[in-house]
Amino acid sequence: MEQKTPKKDNKPIKKVGRKRIDLDLEQVENLASRGLGTTQIARALGVSWSTIDRSRKRSEDFEEALKRGQARGLAQVTNSLFTSATDGNVTAQIFYLKNQDPKTWKDRVENVHATINLNEVLTGAKERIGGQVTDNKEAKIINAVKSIPAAEGQFPNKDLKKKKGG
Repeated sequence: MEQKTPKKDNKPIKKVGRKRIDLDLEQVENLASRGLGTTQIARALGVSWSTIDRSRKRSEDFEEALKRGQARGLAQVTNSLFTSATDGNVTAQIFYLKNQDPKTWKDRVENVHATINLNEVLTGAKERIGGQVTDNKEAKIINAVKSIPAAEGQFPNKDLKKKKGG
């Protein structure tokens, strides 16, 4: 594409806006392989997250570099875990088995279903206590405060009215 030149000067017209930031795809792939997310990659490269996001939208190569890096990092860690497990690391073996075959190797939780009849429990408790239980069915009022209608706006106790500053 040819740049337009003005008639008075033979200088090319400058493009409007900031210069495009080109990112090194190998460096992006390497950072992604280490488990960094896009925000962390942006910080490591000294650019903003929006620059990374724009690059992802503009270039399929950039997006592929991110995916290749993530896959490479996952493969390295998986190989390392497998090597540790086969070398006799029991923790690595347990972790590997629980994640690769969870139906067989998951931690089992025993569920106990119990039905409790409260009537029987109370009857048994009364029998154990024996004569100490009375059949007094009247409720006792302890520390009762006389209630008043809210419309009157008075305190039930004169002492409370004095304490409140009224």
